[in-house]
Amino acid sequence: MNSKTQAPQGGWKWLLLGALALAACGVAPEVPEEEAREDSVSAMHENGGRPSPSPTWSEPTFASGSVVASDGNQFLVVWRDTGRPNQLFAARVSKNGKLLDPDSINLNPGPGVEAGDPAVAFDGKQFLVVWQGQLSLFLVRVKRDGTVVDSPPLAIADIFGSPAPAPAIACAGRKCLVAWLDFADPASIRGAIVRTDDTGVGTLEFTISAPVQAVSSFGISAAWADNRFLVVWSDARFGGFKLLAARVKSDGQVLDPDGFRVSDSPGDQTSMDVVGTKQGFLVAWSDSRNGTRDIFGTLVKGNGRVSDPDGFPISTGPADDIIPALAYDGQRVLATWSRLAPGGSSITIRGNFVKTNGTVASPDGFLLSDDDFVREVDQDVLFEDGKYFMAYGGAPTVDEPPFQVILGTRLKKDGTRVDDPAIRISHSPSVEGMTAVPAAR
Repeated sequence: MNSKTQAPQGGWKWLLLGALALAACGVAPEVPEEEAREDSVSAMHENGGRPSPSPTWSEPTFASGSVVASDGNQFLVVWRDTGRPNQLFAARVSKNGKLLDPDSINLNPGPGVEAGDPAVAFDGKQFLVVWQGQLSLFLVRVKRDGTVVDSPPLAIADIFGSPAPAPAIACAGRKCLVAWLDFADPASIRGAIVRTDDTGVGTLEFTISAPVQAVSSFGISAAWADNRFLVVWSDARFGGFKLLAARVKSDGQVLDPDGFRVSDSPGDQTSMDVVGTKQGFLVAWSDSRNGTRDIFGTLVKGNGRVSDPDGFPISTGPADDIIPALAYDGQRVLATWSRLAPGGSSITIRGNFVKTNGTVASPDGFLLSDDDFVREVDQDVLFEDGKYFMAYGGAPTVDEPPFQVILGTRLKKDGTRVDDPAIRISHSPSVEGMTAVPAAR
């Protein structure tokens, strides 16, 4: 690990004039919002005070890349519809499991803005949704009542990227870190501190690590703990794809500009996630050291020390385990992942409880998805108000499915499903009347 630090270059860039600009346009400054209520009227057709078209489900949809955040009283699920180019949607689910926006909230109604896979977080007042286009990183704020604040979306950074990989976002109060893979030559890991207040949206842009070698498109992850952010990604500077990380302070100071190795084990390390805990950051990834892809993890302390450089197994076996997603309940982490059955007959979502010392509750974990679909994948999970909430995609076939919908379920602290069958969050006409094929276990 390199002891050098790197301060952000340049100053804050303010994208909006906030209350003064709104007042000049005849819009009153925003008043403090009450907590969102389950019986509140959805604002899904409002976009910055202007009407927004709700989606029409006349054709099958392919909803993917689901991510979820919570304001303590409800969950906001965001996804990309690849069947409708450049379309991003969201829906709120109450903590009691009620879908508050059955027709969804259109986050990007204009066809001129590219939309890749999204990331979402709550900054203490509102939800922030970010995604990559080809040349810009975009942001939309969503109020707790479902109102979309920014239409069109705000371009918060110029990038050279791909719309596909999702950026990462993590918040420490009203300051949030957005990190992304920039595919310019040379490739780099870029970041911006995003600050929102009554005067508008400010961004402080900087480089987290550069250059990076053959950076992978398996995404990037970030979390907040111990008064700092940790950003984790995979690149090939050491031969094969290996996990690297860098710590970033809330003022944008990068503590590890060269990055440091999270694991020195053989095999490729991809598809990572990280969550903040009382002991530091738990990192999990998909690992090929055993021939098939398994889920391994390790703890990274706030000082950058990696507790177990070889990683500890969370799930191993003959099946391929990919795409981990983590949530922390204050005592242990729920690690989730997608499992491709041998022979490719199904994809299911499994979970395991993990302590930061590497102790796992079960050698092989337990089933979390409900077998309604042959393909259950792309899960995201968080913990709030005594329960976990998991959103994921479901499709009737593994390869080239005709449609995919977003599903959700609450989970008890022991991993038991609360909502079975799952909550239908997005829709597709092809689903209605179709008999789901049970997944092979």
